[in-house]
Amino acid sequence: MRWPERPKTTVTQALDTCCTGMQDQTEERRLRGRLADMQTAEDAYRRRAEDGDLHALMTEPGLRRHTLHNPDPDKNSLVRIYDQGMVNRREGRALYNRIKALAPHGECPLCGIGEVDTLDHYLPKAHFPLCAILPINLVPACMHCNHDKGPAVSDSPDTQPLHPYFDQLGQGRWLVAEILHTSPVTASFEVRALPQWPAALTARVKHHFTAYDLGSRYALQTGRHLAGRRSQHRQLLAMGTELLRETLREEAESWAKTDLNAWETALYFALADSDWYLTEGLAED
Repeated sequence: MRWPERPKTTVTQALDTCCTGMQDQTEERRLRGRLADMQTAEDAYRRRAEDGDLHALMTEPGLRRHTLHNPDPDKNSLVRIYDQGMVNRREGRALYNRIKALAPHGECPLCGIGEVDTLDHYLPKAHFPLCAILPINLVPACMHCNHDKGPAVSDSPDTQPLHPYFDQLGQGRWLVAEILHTSPVTASFEVRALPQWPAALTARVKHHFTAYDLGSRYALQTGRHLAGRRSQHRQLLAMGTELLRETLREEAESWAKTDLNAWETALYFALADSDWYLTEGLAED
């Protein structure tokens, strides 16, 4: 998974953009009248995100979380400005597309598989309407991840998904694979915490891996990928086991230079280390 750059656009600029061309002047005044609250939310969001405890934002003084018992009187307007002003109006859509384009190679940063085709509200706009057009709350994502995440709100640090704009996972391989002795060949994937990770970060990475069903999704990608490489690997094997092993390791190192924790990186290191794959795994059907 490759993290995108953090958007530089502020909520003040986003509101100006989303209100451009608005016909309903009463609603525009209502929204602009909430700018100070949006700015307060932006400051609190950035501070909490940098500390890795966005789950606690709901208790932040001055930030209203919309619930049945604590409704925001302008919730509908705050949500509508995202749907109508950012998604559907030309000026806002340009901002929407710029945020989407932050994802390296157009790849979903939440899974490293899907193509970015939407923006995900890290904090759901239904619960945090003041963050509906907050750029640092809008994460490029594929529809699969956006759907899997859903509107749930985390209430603990252990169940808070990773935030691509703020979470720093450090250097080192934490995604690893094991080749399964199956036909067709596939692999299992798991998170192995880096020594420098605190317990809370370890729990969050593992929760993210499970919540987005990455183990199953990577295994599916592996099966399809190896089916297409099977003939090539057999040809290399015919020229020598160690030649194939070295080729697999070179492939792993090449992927690692692009993304140390891509599923492809984990897969190719596991293939190179698997004596079974280099013999029985490539046996003729």
